[in-house]
Amino acid sequence: MQQSTDLFEALRRRHACRHFDPTKPVPEELLHKLAEAAHRAPTGGNIPYRFIIVVKNPVQLEMLKAISPGYFGDSSAAIVICTNLKADDVCKVDEEQCTLYDAGAAAENIALAATALGIGTTFIKSYSEIAARVILGLPEGCRTELIISVGYPSPTEPPALKKRKEGMYTYFDKYGIRESDGITLSKNPTKTPEQFLFEYALFLLTAAQGSMSEPHIYATLRLLDGISRLLEVYSTTNSIKSDDFLIAAKKEIDANKHKAMVSELEYQVFIDELVRKFADELKRRKGT
Repeated sequence: MQQSTDLFEALRRRHACRHFDPTKPVPEELLHKLAEAAHRAPTGGNIPYRFIIVVKNPVQLEMLKAISPGYFGDSSAAIVICTNLKADDVCKVDEEQCTLYDAGAAAENIALAATALGIGTTFIKSYSEIAARVILGLPEGCRTELIISVGYPSPTEPPALKKRKEGMYTYFDKYGIRESDGITLSKNPTKTPEQFLFEYALFLLTAAQGSMSEPHIYATLRLLDGISRLLEVYSTTNSIKSDDFLIAAKKEIDANKHKAMVSELEYQVFIDELVRKFADELKRRKGT
């Protein structure tokens, strides 16, 4: 199937625009499209802690520019990416890391969508957080992450800066291996029961480590995933008799475990029902 090149064309054309046409404001319907692009970006654990503020009122925009030394150009609008730190399940790692990653993902979505629509953008991080919170009326427990200037490029906009070549290296499989070096791919050997147990133990160890800083619901998700991985042992040896109930349980877990990131209620119902099935199976196997 032929793939669209529209995205890669937008990637090629995207650049920081700092010269805008002040006589040509961005229509509101296009600002809504850019907002939709931002909301399409992921958040850690699918937790709804990110929101955006579209600033297009001229007075509000002037105040925002006044407290942002890094704001260049006379754009007709700005989009501010924010985080609600009081949202459910926002834990330490989310506050310090995930929210920043997710703000960047939303910002890049905006920039690519804007490029496709013929609109210029620039990321701005040089501004006063305290002043921005006052101007935007942010409540306690919320903070800004990034400002994006939005506007039509000036007809006299200078050429985009060329990317510096330093750092634009691609390695394969590990650091230092370049495509031109040639890579010999070895076939993954059949996993022995001993190797399976080692890798399963490593999975449990890293899951335990991560559960100390991840959203609380991830701990149960790791346990469910652990059950599914454990039942893969059937593919490594013939010395264990196949168990139709456990094989069916694995399929059910794999089909439903990701409800943890959609609806905690649906996830709880699924786990409760699965426990009932195991309890009934236990009674059957005990002959009661």
